[in-house]
Amino acid sequence: MDKDQKNINFMGQWTPSEWRSFEVKYRKEISKANDDDEGTKIAVNYSRKVLKTHSTSFFIVTRFLPKYMRDEVELVYGSVRFPDEIVDSFDIENDEKKVLLDQWRKNYHIAIQTNSFKNSVNAGVPVLLAGFAEVVKKYSIPIDYYNSFLDAMELDVKPRKFEDIDDLIDNYIFGSAIVVGYFLAYVYGSSQENNFNETLKSSKELGIALQITNFIRDINEDLERGRVYIPKTILENNNISINNYHQSINENTDEINSARKEMASIANHYYQESKKGVDSFSKESRIAIKACIELYGKLNERIIIKGSNIKNRESLSWSEKLGALPVSKYWKLPIAYLKS
Repeated sequence: MDKDQKNINFMGQWTPSEWRSFEVKYRKEISKANDDDEGTKIAVNYSRKVLKTHSTSFFIVTRFLPKYMRDEVELVYGSVRFPDEIVDSFDIENDEKKVLLDQWRKNYHIAIQTNSFKNSVNAGVPVLLAGFAEVVKKYSIPIDYYNSFLDAMELDVKPRKFEDIDDLIDNYIFGSAIVVGYFLAYVYGSSQENNFNETLKSSKELGIALQITNFIRDINEDLERGRVYIPKTILENNNISINNYHQSINENTDEINSARKEMASIANHYYQESKKGVDSFSKESRIAIKACIELYGKLNERIIIKGSNIKNRESLSWSEKLGALPVSKYWKLPIAYLKS
């Protein structure tokens, strides 16, 4: 394994030594696996650890999926979380981030071309990516969707401004969130053979909503990274020029909070539109999808109602998170947290 590959495997929100120990641990376990199914289960365990560490809310939501579906969703999450960590969390130069993303992309295509999970791992593909590639192959997910995701991650390395909401959706959110929703749609499946397009449409709308909510929740962190996700037209609607955007945030002006609420209102529209297509998903997936819309919709609504201080990174309390979930399923959560 070369130096770049080590960097890809071992760097992230965890310390380098933690990433190293996890990758070594799971690779060692995979080397002892009797077959591909056993090896993939080990990759699922790794992905679950990543999900449980990095996203409490999504971890909770996915507990309401049947196990076979949950395993594959976790593999999807592991594959998108790691490149996101490269651009958001790694304390390295932009050129090095680009190198890591390029290598990750190359490994994706290696994994897609192999005929088994273990062959991908043996070819040096990171465990998280090798597991995801098996999901892509199983459901015949268009290969270019993941390329679009990586394109969006590269755009985060050298961010640009967006003219309007359509520019933002078409040229950033499509890769960063919509295609991720498509991955999940393929895993969830549709309720009828002829309504998968409706399933994709609902996934797209939910992806847009979730991404916009994340934008307006993380404005301060994104500004530190040189990113501005509020489009120019919305800033201008609220008497903010791109040149005084930084100052507006620092001074917590009424105008910047108004712009954030305008973005939240757009997100709310997409949450409501996504709800209309929930019944197009397979019956087994609907509880989790509804919980996701409810939970993140609550966070978005809080920003609309209480978002008067842009310095605050809004979050939901545990009681508020539980309030978005079906009471009859609460028992699943203690079990989930007892398991690694």
